[in-house]
Amino acid sequence: MRRSIRISLVLILLCLLASASEAQDYSRKFSFGLQGGLWKSGLSEHSDIYTVGDQVGVSFNYDLMGKISLGLSAAYAITWEADQSGSEGGGAGLTFSRKNDGNRFTQTWLDASLRYQFRPLEKVNPYILGGVGIAYWKVKNKNGEYEQVLDKYQVSFDLKDQDLVLVAGGGLEYRFKEKWSLVFGTKIHYFTRVLTSFTGSKDIVGAAPDELDLPKASLEVFLGINYHFGKLKDSDKDGAPDRIDFCADTPRGAEVDEKGCPIDSDGDGIYDGLDKCPHTPPGTKVDANGCPI
Repeated sequence: MRRSIRISLVLILLCLLASASEAQDYSRKFSFGLQGGLWKSGLSEHSDIYTVGDQVGVSFNYDLMGKISLGLSAAYAITWEADQSGSEGGGAGLTFSRKNDGNRFTQTWLDASLRYQFRPLEKVNPYILGGVGIAYWKVKNKNGEYEQVLDKYQVSFDLKDQDLVLVAGGGLEYRFKEKWSLVFGTKIHYFTRVLTSFTGSKDIVGAAPDELDLPKASLEVFLGINYHFGKLKDSDKDGAPDRIDFCADTPRGAEVDEKGCPIDSDGDGIYDGLDKCPHTPPGTKVDANGCPI
């Protein structure tokens, strides 16, 4: 069952990429990113025992159409059992303080999401996203050995699992160079328990004191940098990318300023680059080549 679900997800992604190859040619179709940040597991009934952790990841983004893009990302996150000696039973909260002999909790996320970009051609581009993913997690002790739990028949097994997760998030992308951008974002991963191995005799998950109370979600905040591949789209071929071109229908061959607008140095109505007589005196009637009649 799990194998079939994973194969189906891969096939869906391949179909999306194939259909995107027929889409309109937008600038910077493909981008690669690196990011790092903080994360916190939560929404469990009584097992808020882990610190705020660290995470690093990579992302790939592909423009499907004007404001919609497909994103693939992978991240590795780690946190530790918190020192709750002074918490008075309130849980770990947003502490960074580790318990000296505490366990280590790690997660790996593999996500696929669709991103809606509000201003894809501007310098500041807010976005939101939603999708699905697979999360793999494990708990090990200070010696690097798996933490052990007991099933319904009192047989011990490793504390680790995988699950299908729902992903939602948003952020802000700032393009400080034509092909480079900074990204600040946040994501929420919600565990569905669809692919969990806690079934049968291992179905011990719950909120009762004698049950295994697992986190139901995680919240991540990250900062990253993206590099955008591909040639910038320039519809009128004037050398000014569409994103910064204020004059989108410049005649071919005309010289333009930094905003992509044609220049007419002698004011005769014929743009520089097309004007064969570029120093016509003011007020002189000219022909189609910009030369005095």
